[in-house]
Amino acid sequence: MNDRRGSITVDRNTCVVCGACAAACPAEALVVEGLSLVIVPERCRPCGIAALVCPTGALACPGGK
Repeated sequence: MNDRRGSITVDRNTCVVCGACAAACPAEALVVEGLSLVIVPERCRPCGIAALVCPTGALACPGGK
């Protein structure tokens, strides 16, 4: 199941909630809360960095570079 908020798409079946994307996001638009990845859409600036660092390929950022 994909979860779309802003321009980031997260495949919840693939995401292992490792936190790599949250650590890399310069806008702090991704936050790990417990066992969940939370997207803060108003902070997202579709740069694509989070998708690049995701080890499972669970993130997609169509607007990213």
